[in-house]
Amino acid sequence: MKLVLTLALTAAVTTAVHAQSSPTPSASAAPASRLLALQETAPSSRPAQAQPTYRLSGQVLGPSGQPLPGATLLLKGTQTAVSTDATGKYSLDVPTRTAFMLVAGYAGFAEQTLSAAPNQAVLNVRLGPALAKAAPTKAAGLTRGLRVGDVAPDFALPTTTGTTFKLSEHRGHPVVLYFYPKDGSSGCTKEACSFRDQYQDFRDLGAEVIGISSDDAASHQQFTAKYALPFPLLADQGGQLRKQYAVPRAVLGLLPGRVTYVLDGEGRVRYVFNSLTEANNHVINARQILQEIQ
Repeated sequence: MKLVLTLALTAAVTTAVHAQSSPTPSASAAPASRLLALQETAPSSRPAQAQPTYRLSGQVLGPSGQPLPGATLLLKGTQTAVSTDATGKYSLDVPTRTAFMLVAGYAGFAEQTLSAAPNQAVLNVRLGPALAKAAPTKAAGLTRGLRVGDVAPDFALPTTTGTTFKLSEHRGHPVVLYFYPKDGSSGCTKEACSFRDQYQDFRDLGAEVIGISSDDAASHQQFTAKYALPFPLLADQGGQLRKQYAVPRAVLGLLPGRVTYVLDGEGRVRYVFNSLTEANNHVINARQILQEIQ
């Protein structure tokens, strides 16, 4: 009897010890194949390497060698675009060790595509002859953009104050017409607020400031109220006035253009500035021209 009890106790202890020493399945004891799968699907912590770039610079000139401020340059095959400054100069970051194509355009001149060698530091552009001048028609509007010396076509559009602005009724003093792409966008807000902050300077020069876009009257009213704009915005729904004025589009026709026209007291164009990216320069340049024609 004693021998039987001893054997039973020994077997129980052995079973308990074996049970404690046997591993239980757990997440930490996952099969090797599962661990490998987890490693393969885990995101890499190595940061993506950006393609190195360098700064290309140059100047855009007209057929007779005159600088073209507000000309657009597009890195072909990308959405990278810049505008020239008041002296026609530009700078643009482009990929290193890679040949590329640059497309240059300016209202009233032939568009040009140029090839650049890898790591070329300077690329100057001389655009071709101006497009043939054509008389405007009332139905289709201008067949080219307005140039200095042209008389701006008359028009009538609703304003944010509920009145109608008719250009021919504002002869006798300068008018600044600035076309912009869209209420509330970053560049358009910057431009509108810059005109607002310097509005008294324009009034002291005897000029009116008029903003024009394809947004409707309700959008214009919200934009005006939000930024306390002291000048009227005109609702050119459907872009009919843009078409009548042949306002150049930006980025080689992909976006509505940002173009400012300074008109003298006779309604004649004294200055045109076309630049999507240099929003503040529209204001600075327009004020400077007004000071010069006083």
